[in-house]
Amino acid sequence: MTNREMDQKAAIMIVIEHLGDIPAGTKCSAVFFDTERIRREKEFHAKLYSQNGVRDPEILRAMVAANVPDDPYWLVSLKPGDGAPGNVTRLHRVDDRTGKVLGDPA
Repeated sequence: MTNREMDQKAAIMIVIEHLGDIPAGTKCSAVFFDTERIRREKEFHAKLYSQNGVRDPEILRAMVAANVPDDPYWLVSLKPGDGAPGNVTRLHRVDDRTGKVLGDPA
């Protein structure tokens, strides 16, 4: 196991502070993406784009790079409580080293 800069709770708190007002009852969780998980996520995206007709290797690399960070990060999920309007789960990435919220995943 690698030495991480933050833990699950810290990643969630960074996202909550970044967004501001989070409704009561919101369910929060976070999963750490280390080098191995990032590699698997990149493979998944590359396969998905290839199956959807992207054949040029440079374009494929650029598309994967645009959607999957290279450095370890936390994927934080915020799901509004039952009965909340717009009950949509939101995903946010937090850089493990800097503690900064990265661009929202597509």
